[in-house]
Amino acid sequence: MESNNKYKPSSEAFSRYFAGENDQDELTQIQNWARDSEANQEELELLSTIWSDVGVINEQPVIVDTATAFAKVKAKKEAHHQSSSSFWNVWKVAAAVILAASAFLMIIREDNDVRLVAETIDEVELSDGTKITVNEGSTLVYRKEFKGTTRNISLSGEAFFEVAHKPEQPFVVKVQDVTITVLGTSFNIKESAESVKVSVATGRVEVKSEFGIEVLTAGEQVSVNLSKEELTKSENSESGTEQYWFSRKLSFQGVDMATVIKDLEEAYDVDIAVSDQNMLECKLQATFESQSIDEILEIIGLSQSFEVEKSDGAYLLIGEGCDNL
Repeated sequence: MESNNKYKPSSEAFSRYFAGENDQDELTQIQNWARDSEANQEELELLSTIWSDVGVINEQPVIVDTATAFAKVKAKKEAHHQSSSSFWNVWKVAAAVILAASAFLMIIREDNDVRLVAETIDEVELSDGTKITVNEGSTLVYRKEFKGTTRNISLSGEAFFEVAHKPEQPFVVKVQDVTITVLGTSFNIKESAESVKVSVATGRVEVKSEFGIEVLTAGEQVSVNLSKEELTKSENSESGTEQYWFSRKLSFQGVDMATVIKDLEEAYDVDIAVSDQNMLECKLQATFESQSIDEILEIIGLSQSFEVEKSDGAYLLIGEGCDNL
């Protein structure tokens, strides 16, 4: 079965759904797709309205007033459920109507949705007051206004969220097959090809995937490994690595070099090695803000009596143990 966030029912599948002719697998797929987001639920309800306009048809020719159907879609009137015929002519017409309606709904949805593709680090404030910082190359899709029981958005890439507190309307972020649900908090989401990492700065967040559920509080993070199908919960880094991509600040307060190197590798996407394993036990007391990796390693080298060699984008720290253990 395809993952819910990628699966989209075809017009024929919709027609079988409203006629009660789906097999169990297809029925489950459509039901899961509808539950995935408020927009999907609305689309299913609107298509149900159009289906009702087809009416109860036996073996007579069918005439469908698509203009009236579309007008009802726009007005979002509730449709009265009518029994459906399984005859082929009914099924064909209904499929054609739903196919046309799906295209129509795509236009409506484009009017209600905002799709942000960040060419640089970008900031956006949603209608509910939520503030989002979106990393370069990431895509964010959200509604102009949140009218349902939840505030649903989708993310591909990385973003930091400061969610407006509305307990009666949870904030839900969909990233691949991972769902993050919050009431009001600040947190970072980082997506890669094989994982989704959620780090909480303040408040409380629920992270749910098909592999399990974790509830995070301030200072905690979880990594969802999509290939290994597992969730790993841990503490946030003390240096602030998770938010470095937009804060441009790292703070090491008596941290061992093993942790410093790990955090620098993550923040700058580089490889750093040492010539002597004893160097990893050295402690560093320093704060860096808006500095390049070359500048940071030069400062560390001076403070720890290390030499720094660079080759093909990778770094080697050369030295021995230190006295500040």
